[in-house]
Amino acid sequence: MKSVAWLSRKPIVQVAPKRLEGFVVDIGAGGEGVITKTCGRHTVGIDISKREIGEARSRGSLAHWVLCDACSMPFRKDSFDVATFFFSLMYIKTPNKKRAAFVEVKRVLKSDGLLFLWDALIREKPDLHVVFVEISLPDGEKIFTGYGVRGKEKEQNLELINNLALEAGFKASNAECHNDLIEACYRAQS
Repeated sequence: MKSVAWLSRKPIVQVAPKRLEGFVVDIGAGGEGVITKTCGRHTVGIDISKREIGEARSRGSLAHWVLCDACSMPFRKDSFDVATFFFSLMYIKTPNKKRAAFVEVKRVLKSDGLLFLWDALIREKPDLHVVFVEISLPDGEKIFTGYGVRGKEKEQNLELINNLALEAGFKASNAECHNDLIEACYRAQS
């Protein structure tokens, strides 16, 4: 395995999420709580890890928190205006689970709702992939962090994500890939 010193030389991806309008569900929201901090009390943050939720709360997140799996959310159909994946899709282990998460997101979004996604481009099948991120929040706060996954079956690219979104009933409004970042916005289709 490569040392942390080697990993720290990887380029830093810069992200500046904007405040989103409406009732938002942030999938995999724990840890830094970026979207929950950006959108505040109009956000429901879900995470499968109690520890990650606790970390986000300790960092000042004002969201409503639900401990659950992205593939089976305890919300009614058409509950949210916006859904987000902020460096969380990479942690969903298999393409089938990713597909199930997209289908579930489509279910809980209102007709014509928006899905915003920021995630790591993982070009190869490395045993360890880490992307270092500089996040600029609307209030001026900067967060420097890294997101990493282990395992050989982690490859993730824009084509895969676009296909999963299309299969689940979304249409791409904007989807692009630059450096180590995938950034996309999808609209739920009726």
